[in-house]
Amino acid sequence: MQSQVDLSRIKIKLENIRKKATKFVSFTPSETTIKMQEFYMSPTLSCLENSESRYSMNPESNGLMKEWNIYAYDESVQNYRALEGDLLFCSSSTIKIEDKYSFNLSVLPHFLTSIRKFKDAHDEDIHFAESVAEERNLILITSKIDSILRSVEPHSIVLVDGPLVGGNASSYMVGMDEKLRKKDCIPLYFVKNSDSRLVIDAIPKLSMEFNSDFHWTACHLKTGTRSPFFKYTDRHNSRNSKVFAYLKALYGFPERVEMHALTYEKYGSLMPSLMNLLAYFYLAQGDYSNPQVRPIAIAEKYAREGIKVLNIPALLGKLGFRPTINQVRFG
Repeated sequence: MQSQVDLSRIKIKLENIRKKATKFVSFTPSETTIKMQEFYMSPTLSCLENSESRYSMNPESNGLMKEWNIYAYDESVQNYRALEGDLLFCSSSTIKIEDKYSFNLSVLPHFLTSIRKFKDAHDEDIHFAESVAEERNLILITSKIDSILRSVEPHSIVLVDGPLVGGNASSYMVGMDEKLRKKDCIPLYFVKNSDSRLVIDAIPKLSMEFNSDFHWTACHLKTGTRSPFFKYTDRHNSRNSKVFAYLKALYGFPERVEMHALTYEKYGSLMPSLMNLLAYFYLAQGDYSNPQVRPIAIAEKYAREGIKVLNIPALLGKLGFRPTINQVRFG
């Protein structure tokens, strides 16, 4: 059956569709996105400002909006477990904020299996994998990088959902970041959920009181403030170096924004204006229960709609895949 399946028939690629077309899009959230886990090897951490201070942010749509292109990226993923293997549908969305914002949306299917006859398959949609989890993460990170590099113009501020450095994805993300920086771009990465302890482990008195860095910043930061900037470097690979801070633009949960250390060095003079612009984007979104910058929230809605367009349950029935018991029981 699988040898006759042409997954290319269900690929979707929509480029530069203007806002006037979005009246046909419902934007109703559906599935849960698969995220990369953070993992730090032998880190060194330094504080670039006063570690005990809070720094105010003044939300404003400042000159950066006129001087720079503004892009944002998010993805949405649906995984379907069949007896023959896993089917992974990855919807990647990169948007550009303009008077009429535009977007590039790709929804790509992937079949992951350990059936050995597919080991030497030349179909890019079929992946032989003894470790499905590793292959899935590689597909997700590759889709992310392809979507961003294909869409982003020079001299852009690029807002990306997910971490820059963490686990096996680090080398891929740092490579993408370098290419963007060569195009005079400022890539910024946003993390909403993390159990990272980089800061509190570096400051012993904090580790006595807090469970994670997010726990500390949730208690320490006031609304409209950010933490100091910290610099992380992997002792074994100095290329994996980032600068990050925690932002609490809205009442409720903080979020971490990070960038490569070379980005911070190159565009350091713009940091106050950038932080104020990000605070503005948080207020524009205005969601206290799920605070995130508005451009990423828009990209997320497009990505989720891309998954919905396929009507995956009906599609899989036509393709002939047989679901596992748990897929039937829990979806």
